[in-house]
Amino acid sequence: MDRAVRQAEDTQRPVKLTITVQPDRTSPTIDVEAAPDTDELDLALAEARSRGAARAAEILTGPDMLSADEFARLIGVTREAVRQKAIRREALGLQGAKRGVRYPAWQVTRDGGLLPDLPRLFAQLGDSPWSVYRFLTQPSPAFRGAPPLEALRVGSVKPVLDAAEGIARGDFG
Repeated sequence: MDRAVRQAEDTQRPVKLTITVQPDRTSPTIDVEAAPDTDELDLALAEARSRGAARAAEILTGPDMLSADEFARLIGVTREAVRQKAIRREALGLQGAKRGVRYPAWQVTRDGGLLPDLPRLFAQLGDSPWSVYRFLTQPSPAFRGAPPLEALRVGSVKPVLDAAEGIARGDFG
C-alpha cells in the first residue's frame, strides 16, 4: 500500500492497486500500476464522436439525399405518406443533427417503387436507419466487393437478406 501511495505522489497521477488472494492462503500478491488516464479516453471518444457527426453531415448533404418534400414528389405521394413509410420502415430516412430527415434517392427502383423487403432489413439489422444505410452502401465480399444495394436494386432480395442475417449473427465474411 505504501508503494502505491509513493508512486501516486511521485507521478502525480492515480495508480491502480490490485491485491490477489490465492485459495491456498499463501501470501497475497500486490501489484501497482498506473491507472488509465480517463482524460485521454474521454478525449479519444469525443474525437471519434466528432468524426462520426462530420461524416453523417457529409452523407446527408450529398446530392442523392432528398428532403421529405423532394422524396414525396419523386415517388408520387404526400409528405405525410413519406413520413409514414419511414415509420413503417418501408423507406429509409436518415436523421441529421441540422438538416432533419433525408431520404436517399437511390432507394427508388427503376420502376418507381421502393427497395423490396426494406422492413425485413430493418428487423434483421436492429431497426437503425444508419445501420441499414451502412449495410446497403458498403462494399461486401458477399457481393464480390459491390455494395448489397446493387443486388437489391435488381431484385436479388434473398442474397441480401441472407447477408444481413449473417451480419446480425456476427459473421464477418
